[in-house]
Amino acid sequence: MLSKPRVRVWITAGLLSVALCGCSSLTGGTGGRTGGGAGGDTGGAPSVSSAADGSDAPEVPATALDLERVCTDGLGYSGMPAYDRTKKTVHPAMLMNNPGDSWSQFEPPAGDFPKGWILGYSDKPADAELVVCVERTKESPTGKKCDMESDGKPFTVSTYNTSYRLKVVEARTGKELYKYAGEAESDECPMYIFTSEGEDKDKYYNEVRPKDYRKRVQPFIAP
Repeated sequence: MLSKPRVRVWITAGLLSVALCGCSSLTGGTGGRTGGGAGGDTGGAPSVSSAADGSDAPEVPATALDLERVCTDGLGYSGMPAYDRTKKTVHPAMLMNNPGDSWSQFEPPAGDFPKGWILGYSDKPADAELVVCVERTKESPTGKKCDMESDGKPFTVSTYNTSYRLKVVEARTGKELYKYAGEAESDECPMYIFTSEGEDKDKYYNEVRPKDYRKRVQPFIAP
């Protein structure tokens, strides 16, 4: 008989909590807000840096949150590196994610992308040549319910399949280079879920995984 896993609570800038269950498989979803974890941008008003002397210098993003406008409105930053796909080198990208309510930076776990492809939380957003935007556009109930446990108390999670939009955008010009609409579906229960404070822990959303779009962004990041 399998023993019940210990329930652990991780406290981060977003007051992230973890609920564990005894399921044997892990879905591709992130179960709630993606990105904005420890070390990431979790909220607040965007701010754009400029020259210290107040001169009319080229504009650059001060934080990753400032890149929201690149994903939503196609507005780039004139001070960011120019993108030249003819150069056969790695063109670093910032990965931005929107699970349905707001944009935040997402740093994939080590090994999901080759080193240097995606800038991390400790890197400067202004160094990105590209912005990869992943946005949840729709969710639909799967009809499946999963038994979970948090702090020793059982609860039930309803799972949802999701639709998403993937875009690759030039950071400097805001020009859209690529767009793709896909589905993230699974009929398996998650082993654990992440929920931010105020989110409904009774819902689990299957989200697109980095490996699902790695080959789609490769021609632009590493041509």
